[in-house]
Amino acid sequence: MKDYNDIEQKLFQIERNLCKNAFEIPDISEVIPASIMVHSLAKGVPQQIVYMNTWGCHNLGVNLEELNVLREQYYERFFLQEDLEDIYPKVINYCNEGDYSRQLNFFQRVKLYKADKHEWFYTVCKLLEQKNAGEQKLIMLSSPVGGVGALMEKVKKVLDENQYISHNYRKFASLTKREKEILGLISAGKSSLDIADLLFISKETVSTHRKNIIRKLGSKSFADLLRFALAFDMVDSHEYE
Repeated sequence: MKDYNDIEQKLFQIERNLCKNAFEIPDISEVIPASIMVHSLAKGVPQQIVYMNTWGCHNLGVNLEELNVLREQYYERFFLQEDLEDIYPKVINYCNEGDYSRQLNFFQRVKLYKADKHEWFYTVCKLLEQKNAGEQKLIMLSSPVGGVGALMEKVKKVLDENQYISHNYRKFASLTKREKEILGLISAGKSSLDIADLLFISKETVSTHRKNIIRKLGSKSFADLLRFALAFDMVDSHEYE
């Protein structure tokens, strides 16, 4: 089974053999189902994209020349601003540290060619040690999370869930303690009568709370309520595994 370490080991081996001139980047990049990109650096800042393998170009729907023409639009076109604000400073710091023994790893979302939404990728960055310090380069290997085994599927689920929580936290905060309690019971399959008996309130009061919950969450189905309750730990998720 492939996992994070497998991706990181691949990049380490690639970087090691490139430094030994054992092969050129095009020799190995076409057999790896991931994007391989090489950036030139100037004072620790990524500049021109000097190489991207066929897999990367095909899945972004561009060629190398078009990538470099995009310049700043490259980031706007393929990545989310919130991801860039977190990742870009880390990349700059890593490049300026100049530690060739270390890799930088992170998750990011990428908009692939003709895709309706961004997909999660696991990216590993490594500085390429050059004889001439002025010719420093950064190699990046990005693999789609969904394509590296069952472990990655679990990670993708967590990442998507975290994104869902981030987008819906205000709705969660708007619920009263009683509404959260009732939502958890609704999601656990309890009827209004069951809930009324458990909480020592009338069935009509439960119905009023239910309507308020639906209004605040904007939910249109039980599935919407269930997902919300599971995401915010209002009900035991094991009941639905």
